[in-house]
Amino acid sequence: MTLQDAFKQMSDVLPTLWFDRVKITGVKEVQHGSITDTEPVTIVDGEPAKISRKSLKPSDQKDFGTDEYDVVMYIRTGIDIPAGCKVYVTDVNGHTVEYKQSGKAYTGYISHQEVALIRNEKAKEES
Repeated sequence: MTLQDAFKQMSDVLPTLWFDRVKITGVKEVQHGSITDTEPVTIVDGEPAKISRKSLKPSDQKDFGTDEYDVVMYIRTGIDIPAGCKVYVTDVNGHTVEYKQSGKAYTGYISHQEVALIRNEKAKEES
């Protein structure tokens, strides 16, 4: 067995360890007569993923009243995730957070891909 074979086997196991579920949406171009327009499209829904972030310190917040931080999403290979997608992550406790993607997914790994995401929304108190 080669090292690449081991990583391919790992790509089958990793999603069973990821408890977050994601919905990724984007847009696609469509023709309406002579006019090109875009319409929303769901890329995946209910897909297992893992969200990881560095520690969030109050001193890192530049503006009070915002909830902004960077995370990395680990997700299986084989999903085309273009730059600019919106990602909705539901964690194991049922809380959903919306992220905007900062760039195209890094697909250089055999076992998974990494996607840099930014959470940038007004902070609100949950009841």
